[in-house]
Amino acid sequence: MAGGNQYNEHWTEEKAKEFMEKAVEVSKKGGYDFIGEVAKKLDSYVDVFDYIIDKFPALKEYKTRIKRNCETNCFSSGKNGSIVPSLAIMNLKSNHGWTDRVVTDNTNTNTNLNSEPLTEEQISEARKRIDDQY
Repeated sequence: MAGGNQYNEHWTEEKAKEFMEKAVEVSKKGGYDFIGEVAKKLDSYVDVFDYIIDKFPALKEYKTRIKRNCETNCFSSGKNGSIVPSLAIMNLKSNHGWTDRVVTDNTNTNTNLNSEPLTEEQISEARKRIDDQY
């Protein structure tokens, strides 16, 4: 090794943009259900996408597009049976923020059915009951 820094940064914004554009094109193809598969196809590693957008924030939209393409691919792959549906579900939950739907009822119920304000006597009685419990 003659001269130079072997760990010298090799990502310029131009090279990073070119890499991200290639990754978007790869992610458009079926079979790329996880962003790590896109990185592997490009002879890289999954963390490179975060590294690039940390270094060049203007390129963040590319990572978003890659992830959305992978999300769509994964859903389609699970739907058509080219991957096991449980694997598709795990990937969508772990990497794309999908959740099981939970319906909650946030309705307030007025237990004072006559809808009139409590009297001072009623308030004092309620406070006394609370104090007696503790």
